[in-house]
Amino acid sequence: MSPVLIIQSYRAANVPAWIARCLASVQAWAKQAGHDYQLVGDEAFELCGADYLARVGDNVRSITNLARLELVKRAHAAGYAWAVWMDADIFVFDPEAFQLEDVTRYAFARETWLVWQGGENWSAVSAVNNSVFACRAGEPDLDFLISATRHVALHRQIANNYQVGGDLVKGLRVPLAFEMLGNVGMFSSYAVRSLARRADPILAALGTLHGTPIHAANLCATDNYLPRLDQAEALTAMDVLESTRGAMINAGVGAGDPLAPGLEIRFTAPGLAGRLGLL
Repeated sequence: MSPVLIIQSYRAANVPAWIARCLASVQAWAKQAGHDYQLVGDEAFELCGADYLARVGDNVRSITNLARLELVKRAHAAGYAWAVWMDADIFVFDPEAFQLEDVTRYAFARETWLVWQGGENWSAVSAVNNSVFACRAGEPDLDFLISATRHVALHRQIANNYQVGGDLVKGLRVPLAFEMLGNVGMFSSYAVRSLARRADPILAALGTLHGTPIHAANLCATDNYLPRLDQAEALTAMDVLESTRGAMINAGVGAGDPLAPGLEIRFTAPGLAGRLGLL
């Protein structure tokens, strides 16, 4: 038994090709790194309990936001020294460079989120998200995070999954002062399309704003984000990331000042919207 367990969850049937490739990349990386790996299905939802499930309804993402914390806690109880949750759409494109051993207590993934604002105008926001959560055994904040998630669901009307997920984590970043994983990216659909079409300048700018080399990334290539991407675009972007080990993004690291967490920057990128088919 390895001291580390990597945990993921996804349904067993009708798995999109790009998701299957993401899952395979994480499993292969875990094996290469000597970590144990666990892929669970919807049975993980039972860890949330009937009260929570009744409050969030059929919102799978809201359910997963709590289930990931409970799965990490269960891994600790099983004897793992630390456990790592990774979303199903995390793609490890540079497995030899990707590692999480520097986490002292627990950490969430840092994100630099690229958005088109219309015309030649763009913005990038620096924040944190729960797509990757690495936590050492014995961490007292884990029970607090679980309790806070359950509290929000019990005492608030849940309008979206962010209330018990991303927005909750973002709000707790300053008071809890938890660590952030800079080597995991969060690529908006705009960034994924930029990769597929090799729009190098904006990708290098993304690397500059992020500030640290990225070796794995959450690919937001679903219908939940604009622009809506087809599977071919996602797979092409993955080809680019894997063949270059993220060079188009990481080339920008160190070229300027990174964007501090919680801040947003607006800028112009002449011609980019047309190149990405947004106009």
